[in-house]
Amino acid sequence: MTASVNEWSKVLSPRERQIALLVGRGLSNKDVAHELGLSPGTVKTHVHNIIQKLGEKSRYSLIVHHGTKARFPTLR
Repeated sequence: MTASVNEWSKVLSPRERQIALLVGRGLSNKDVAHELGLSPGTVKTHVHNIIQKLGEKSRYSLIVHHGTKARFPTLR
């Protein structure tokens, strides 16, 4: 079962939500790392954790189920 966007604040940390938003827009780990000033390895770890916490099976399923701008809250 996947988590809804409304459950994200309970399931994901603020940093994980930032990363999930960027991944959902189609950015690679390297691009996300550059955007947020993180190492690609750190982003990879966060993406792995996000996938597990949201009950997805892969990065692809994360993007398919959560990867539209309309379904992501604006994060600042």
